[in-house]
Amino acid sequence: MEKAFTVGTNDEVIAVVALHEPADEPDQDHVRLQVKVLDHLAGKPVATKVAVTDILNHDVHFEGMSKDDPGGTNETLSFLVPRGQTYEIRCELDGQVAGRMYTAPGAANASGRNAPAPGPVVISLADSTIPWHPPPPAAAPAAVTRPLKPSDAAKLKKELTGYFTAPADQQAQWKFSSGLGKLLLRDEAAVRRAAWEAYQGAPIHQAAKNDFDSNQVTFHEYLSPYTVRTVGTRPANGWPLFIAMHGGGGAAKSVNDSQWVQMQHYYKDHAEAGGYKYLALRAPNDTWNGFYDVYVYPLIDNLIRQFTLFGDVDCNKVFIMGYSHGGYGAFAIGPKEPDLFAAIHASAGAPTDGETTGKTLRTTVFTVMVGELDSAYGRFERDQKFRQSIQELRGGRADIYPVTVQFIPNNPHTGLPDRDKIQEMYPVTRNPVPREITWLMTDKVITDFFWVRTDAPGKGREIDAECRDNRVKVRTTRVNRGIILLDSRLVDFKKPVVLDCNGQVTQHRLQPALRTLCETLLRRGDPDLAFTAELALPLDAAKE
Repeated sequence: MEKAFTVGTNDEVIAVVALHEPADEPDQDHVRLQVKVLDHLAGKPVATKVAVTDILNHDVHFEGMSKDDPGGTNETLSFLVPRGQTYEIRCELDGQVAGRMYTAPGAANASGRNAPAPGPVVISLADSTIPWHPPPPAAAPAAVTRPLKPSDAAKLKKELTGYFTAPADQQAQWKFSSGLGKLLLRDEAAVRRAAWEAYQGAPIHQAAKNDFDSNQVTFHEYLSPYTVRTVGTRPANGWPLFIAMHGGGGAAKSVNDSQWVQMQHYYKDHAEAGGYKYLALRAPNDTWNGFYDVYVYPLIDNLIRQFTLFGDVDCNKVFIMGYSHGGYGAFAIGPKEPDLFAAIHASAGAPTDGETTGKTLRTTVFTVMVGELDSAYGRFERDQKFRQSIQELRGGRADIYPVTVQFIPNNPHTGLPDRDKIQEMYPVTRNPVPREITWLMTDKVITDFFWVRTDAPGKGREIDAECRDNRVKVRTTRVNRGIILLDSRLVDFKKPVVLDCNGQVTQHRLQPALRTLCETLLRRGDPDLAFTAELALPLDAAKE
């Protein structure tokens, strides 16, 4: 069985990398992966550097040089890799790099027979200058070392339930017991879980539950219906969610309806990658920008919140993708709200001036696929500029901006080889608390971005923040009000936190607070985007 991916520039495909699964495997726990690199023009093997890395455990890493022995017995490079894992395969040729995800067949089944190799897939042109760099593993709260005392657990549940049930005016005046607040220092993970359960069970979600039961999502007067189905078996942490957006746009309702129906089965099922839910979202209208206007972003927030609350979805495994009109939506939604997604994909779309920025994708996997003949509305040229901007943002670093732009030779607007994207995206997990963030704002709608908040967003305003070793470094542009949100995933509350804001350095003793945890949970609706402490930035609000 053979799989292939290509390495090349915009003008010329340089090499084809073929992966072979031999019939006889060396043992029950490993599979032999053979790599052959062919010169695309001559069809002969060439010697290139090849690296294979487990995307979840970078200690599992293999390197070698492919062979250049045409017709000989040594034209393949062999790796013995653990079964059932997903790897990034990188091929370097003359300073150019291409990346490809590969999932090894699983371990032996109950009968003792090895799991068969995956079926053949269509692999598209990989961008040679924008390699895929898997993001670092997501940070997580400290594990629960011991359960809360029954008396503490009962008091905590009562207080949390009371808060989430109270009207907004009472919540604004709410005072939690100082004794309960101390539980955050002792076991933040247990308190976070209790807060999420109280929030999840509160009666404030009835409207969202009605929408969920009706397979629709709403925001003000906008309503988007959707279809959803489950594929495979539920993972231990809940279902991953793939949100797929259809083509069409500024067309008759019948056209957009037909495009929506097509999107309901467009991306191929990949149960072997793991279980997930596949949601095909209908645009709320039939306008040209139905998936990328100001109402779309809170609409998507509400959709994800629905499935986190009622759909048993893992909040760190939410993905969004789309084709054409939906690809433009992914180009707008993803960079504006990368903190909501594990990975984002846009096919046959392009960035929109003033609405899309690559700066925000510092730690979020974002992939683009466009045909080289897709020149309408400047799509191809816009994607070229977007790719160049990512290269400039990345600079000499290989650990930031995991963005890949793929140009498919001789391909127009339709027919892109992207239908297996779920298999490629599935292994990625969101990191809700990256150590570095860049937030270039492009609207007045979004007020929260990972662990930074402002109540005065606006186009062209920017916050660059870094948190390491209890030191928070912030640089702002045209921002006059801002808050840093922290918890034990980012800082050690037993030590002082140093804030360097635009060169002004101050030191702070922070105490985690139940009120902050509940307020951020109420606002974000995401247990991993809720925080326990706030640190106001010393900015001049009078200049607003």
